Amino acid sequence: MTRDMTQGNITGHMMSYAVPLVFGNLFQQLYHTVDSVIVGQFNGKEALAAIGSAGPVMNILIFLIVGISMGSSILMAEYFGAKDYESLRKEMATSLTAGFLLTAVLTVVSVCGSGLFVRFTRTPAEIAPLAADYLRIVSAGLFFTFLYNILAAGLRAVGDSKAPLYVLIFTTAVNVVLDLLLVGVLGMGVCGAAIATVSAQAASALALLGCLFFRARFLWVPLSEMRIERKFLKKTIDYSSVSALQQTMLYLGRLLVQSGVNSLGVDAVAAFNAVSIADSYILAPGDSLAASMTTFAAQNKGAGTRDRIGKGLKTMLCIAELYVCLAAVIVFTQSRWILEIFLKPQETSALTFGLSYLLPMSWGYILTGITNTFQGYFRGIGNLKITLWATLIQIPIRVTVTYLLLGALGLQAVAVGTIIGWICMAVFQYFCCRKWGIHETGSYRTNA
Repeated sequence: MTRDMTQGNITGHMMSYAVPLVFGNLFQQLYHTVDSVIVGQFNGKEALAAIGSAGPVMNILIFLIVGISMGSSILMAEYFGAKDYESLRKEMATSLTAGFLLTAVLTVVSVCGSGLFVRFTRTPAEIAPLAADYLRIVSAGLFFTFLYNILAAGLRAVGDSKAPLYVLIFTTAVNVVLDLLLVGVLGMGVCGAAIATVSAQAASALALLGCLFFRARFLWVPLSEMRIERKFLKKTIDYSSVSALQQTMLYLGRLLVQSGVNSLGVDAVAAFNAVSIADSYILAPGDSLAASMTTFAAQNKGAGTRDRIGKGLKTMLCIAELYVCLAAVIVFTQSRWILEIFLKPQETSALTFGLSYLLPMSWGYILTGITNTFQGYFRGIGNLKITLWATLIQIPIRVTVTYLLLGALGLQAVAVGTIIGWICMAVFQYFCCRKWGIHETGSYRTNA
């Protein structure tokens, strides 16, 4: 069901749109952990390590695909807000066609170069063949990954955040069942997990095609209309390339931090893995609220109802801060309980490392209500360069501070570096907003 956010209650629109996204993000986290959990239980640490080793390459490929979808989603939301359904369909057709071509190239490169990529990431020789097999099979299913992401982006652009959630719940269940069957019953190990993932991705893509056909026919593009139009391609590339670069920078920063943590020993690595999973679940709702801000701003920009954008930004800042303040209190008071979900009580050294990170980080989460909301706002008004620069400022600061303090503070250095990076990011975004965004009266002005 579509949602026109250009009129009506601002808070109601934002929350109704964001809640399904929150649950969708949580299921996305679950979807990505299923393979590792089941393979680890049935095939041991070698198979688990193989999937982990293939992860960096797969994440970079997926970030490129997500970047295309994110850029297209912003443009489609603008056209929907302007009630320009012809441009909306042309943008979908151009994104689909260009995305298929890019995905075909990525698939060939990844399938053919899987062994090389595994060696490049210094995967231990004893698990390298398993990692290459997993990467090769999952790469062969990139077409379905792209199709799901671009169709979900289209539906979310027109205000339908429920259909992607329902499809994600369905495909997570498919992935679990197939993992248990192929890995647990048939003993196919890493290859079975990869086949289960590709099959679930195919199911998700087909399910969203059905949703598009029945719920948003104005987005449906028949094969006869699948073509690239230069006008739409240029704008899509401008938006999507920035999004893809930003996502890649975030991941490279995490890789560098992980490399530094690895030097602290097994207990620190185990603790960091635990707190990283906790981070992903705690921050997921904030990401969903930011996505709601993006769609709201883009639709209203297209409709020319610019006064609503400023009001929406202030509303979302309040909502996001309420959530992160509540999360901060819970994490600060329940840090040990959270860690013991992943670590055994007798693993005192790892728990100490984890607590040294979570206790300061719990209050650092409060900053994300500001940084994420501004990211969503600037994406929505089409100023993606600011979102990129904010990331380019934050990541180097985070990595540099972490490495400078790692010897003295241990894992706590990661929390300190992250918080300082977020502070600098928030300050930069605030001044950009004052210069290019919101007047004190709450009205919107362009960056032209």
